[in-house]
Amino acid sequence: MSSEPQTVGTSIEERTVPAQPVAGLAFKVLLGVLVLLGIVGFGLGLASGQADRAWQAYLVNLLVWLGIAQGGVVLSAAFYLTQGRWAGTTQYRLAESFVGFIPLGFILFWGLYFGRTLIFPWVLHPIPQKAAWLNTPFLFARDGVGLALMTVLSLMLVRLSRGPQAAAWQRNSNEIEMPPPATRRTAVALAILFAVVYSLIAFDLVMSLAPQWHSTLFGWYFFGGAFWSAIVATAVSAVVLRARLGAHNAFRNPTVLHDLGKLVFAFSIFWVYLVFSQYIVIWYGNIPVETFFIVHRVYHMPWEAISYAVVILMWVAPFLVLLGVRPKKSPAILGTIACGGLVGVWLERYLLVVPSLSPRAIPFGWVQLLVTLGFFGAFILCSLPGLNLTAAAALAEPWEEHE
Repeated sequence: MSSEPQTVGTSIEERTVPAQPVAGLAFKVLLGVLVLLGIVGFGLGLASGQADRAWQAYLVNLLVWLGIAQGGVVLSAAFYLTQGRWAGTTQYRLAESFVGFIPLGFILFWGLYFGRTLIFPWVLHPIPQKAAWLNTPFLFARDGVGLALMTVLSLMLVRLSRGPQAAAWQRNSNEIEMPPPATRRTAVALAILFAVVYSLIAFDLVMSLAPQWHSTLFGWYFFGGAFWSAIVATAVSAVVLRARLGAHNAFRNPTVLHDLGKLVFAFSIFWVYLVFSQYIVIWYGNIPVETFFIVHRVYHMPWEAISYAVVILMWVAPFLVLLGVRPKKSPAILGTIACGGLVGVWLERYLLVVPSLSPRAIPFGWVQLLVTLGFFGAFILCSLPGLNLTAAAALAEPWEEHE
């Protein structure tokens, strides 16, 4: 990527922005190899008698990467709903960078149908009291429709956000008071649907793995975690693009990283608030049918160690390290905390899914590793077009006067 200094203070239309991609051919080939390894690993897992592990890894990674991609677009919607012009065009493009994975995630969701007997215990052992809700046709119908609507609305919002009216609103804070009406309406619909659909996903794809457990707060907790995972992913992307784009780009302004650092800090507190809210109600009620889910993960090894690691990576470290202003503006510190947050999100989704299916030991081997690498490669490949647009916006935006 070019490191030629850009003219500062002129409008975006007046600038000549290099259209070079953020990733070279060699990196794309590497990502393609990771995807291929993931497919091969998943296939070998099915053929080698480890089908249960392969499907567990498939579900965990689908929840992680689809949650990041969807949460990113919802973050853009939140910018519109709060009239967050402090975000600037660059931040809107950054939040929307992962949208390319959403259609692929929707397709991958249907793959769960083929592994349903190994994933959902109620398929082979139906629960009469819950049969009206927990049955295969109804689950895939409601979740499939919900994810289809989310996919369509997400693509609509990103298309509107990249249009001339929304772009003009993002840049001209003193001339245009409100976002375009179509963008506002789509952002409202997407935010509401995100809460509804991701609550359904939480109940159907996670809670139903231990069908005797129930928690009315679990949906909030689940989509709150997906939203936070998108924030840390945008922070990591900002740090990487800051270094990749050379001397003059919007990410070089410490204010941009400061804003992202504040979001990481604030929503880590929101995440632990949801954790504690759920925990305190279950602890106070002390009903065995509710407590077993928590007790097994928090007080029994080997899951206890992962639970503490999740809390440290998703709350303790972001809270303590990002308390001050300077750490939020430091690319090294913010990038490290955000990368740790992404690891924490992966471990948290693993902790939600796997103990219900393999309660006695941590099933992690080459199958899980290859499937995870495959999802990671697919996610980055799908995000590259969005990251290229983000890079162009970062090079075009006045980097020293970011609002």
